[in-house]
Formats: sequence, C-alpha cells, structure tokens
Amino acid sequence: MTQDTVRAKSRFTIAMEHVLREVNHEVIGPAIPRLTVDDVLPLIVSVARLRSEYLQYAFQMVGDGKTRHPTTDEVIKLRELREAYQEILAASRELEHCIDRGYIDLATEPKTDH
Repeated sequence: MTQDTVRAKSRFTIAMEHVLREVNHEVIGPAIPRLTVDDVLPLIVSVARLRSEYLQYAFQMVGDGKTRHPTTDEVIKLRELREAYQEILAASRELEHCIDRGYIDLATEPKTDH
C-alpha cells in the first residue's frame, strides 16, 4: 500500500467516524434527551434484579446437584430468565456506548418536574 493510499484510507475513516457520530446523535439524541443518572437508574436496577432472579433460580433448580436433574419446564424458565437478563444487559451496554460516543446529550443538572 502506498503512503497516499494509507493517508486516503485514514482520512476516509476519520470522515466516516464523524458522519456516524453526527447521524447517531441526530437520531438517538432526541429519543433520549438530556439524560440524567436518575433516568438511567431504573435500567441499572433492572439489570441487577434480572441477574439476581436468573442466578437464584439456577441455584434453586439444581438443588444440591445430587438428587435430581432439572425438568424441561425448569430449563425453559431458566432460559427465559437468562434471555430477559441478557436483553436488558445488552440495552444497558448500548446506552453506555451511546453515552461514550456522545450520541446522547447529558444533563448537567437534574431535571425538575416544575
């Protein structure tokens, strides 16, 4: 690869990152305006609660691990708990990504209900 090609690729990559940031900010920003920590708290609590329910059920389901195997219905319920937990966790991580990338504007002060 020539030096000109490397420079062109670098300029293109920088321009694409800029466009991606702008487009994402224009689309995502209005959907979640001026985000505060209080706004994020329900999502964080949901992740923790779902993780807890998933793990608690897993321990409950297997008991001491010696006397029985989980039933098909128990495995289905465990899968549903895991999927719910993983989906909310994924949403939480996406929110973090959006904040890191500047797609969402953050409130400098807590929102008021006046």
